[in-house]
Parts: sequence; C-alpha cells; structure tokens
Amino acid sequence: VLFCETVLPSKNLWQARMDVVPVPKRVEQDAAMYFKSALTEQAEEWGTHTKLLSTRDRGVRRTVPKGFPHFNVEWDNGGFAQIIESSAFPKDFGLDTIAGMMQLDPVRFNRKTRAADGDRAAVLDFCKRWKEFDWTLELD
Repeated sequence: VLFCETVLPSKNLWQARMDVVPVPKRVEQDAAMYFKSALTEQAEEWGTHTKLLSTRDRGVRRTVPKGFPHFNVEWDNGGFAQIIESSAFPKDFGLDTIAGMMQLDPVRFNRKTRAADGDRAAVLDFCKRWKEFDWTLELD
C-alpha cells in the first residue's frame, strides 16, 4: 500500500489530499527509486527547494516544518517528503507516479470513472453481510 499526501494552501484555507493505493509488493519495493526520481525532477521544474526529505525515521510531522505546503509518500518501510513552492504543483502527482510504476496510462488511472455494475453489486453484497458486525449502528 502506498500513501500519498498533498498539502496545499488555497484561498486562506489549507487543502489536504490523501490517496491510499493498494499495489503489488513488487511495485511497493520499487517505490523509493521511482519517487526519488520523480520528486527530484519535480523539484527542478516547480521550485528551488530540491532537497528530498526522508521520513523513514522521524515521520512526516517531524520532518516537514509546520505550515509548509508539501507532498509526502509513505510505504511499508520508508517514505519521502518534498516542500512545495509553487501553486502549479500537480494535484495528481502521486497517482501519476504510481500509474507510471505500474505501467498504466495516467489518463486510464482516473479515479473519477463510474464503477461497473458488477462492482456495485459486490459492494452492496458486502454491506449486507457486514451489517451484522457493524458496531457503528449502535452509536445513534
């Protein structure tokens, strides 16, 4: 599983986006190499802060200064963060990089497509079976 977080300022507000993408283990093992390359290229294009920050030992909260816009990617045994200096930073940077890792076209990797009817039926079936164990129904 890869966790990508993009935090950007927007009209007096901060917007955070978290993408959680399940990937095969072989893809996750190459995450450090792919993201190091992609973040280095991105830093050259979108800003002057080219230092790639490792979040492996300290985590993102102790690595990125508070109040700084940043991109963060985490996986099982590590992660990287990058300070964002441009409002033109692509919001789908993490997903596009993962699509490249999986040799998928970023356009086809679009999350906004509707699920097939078979997917909807599977989700509804799961919800029906889960209802017996759903403790959140007792909260109301």
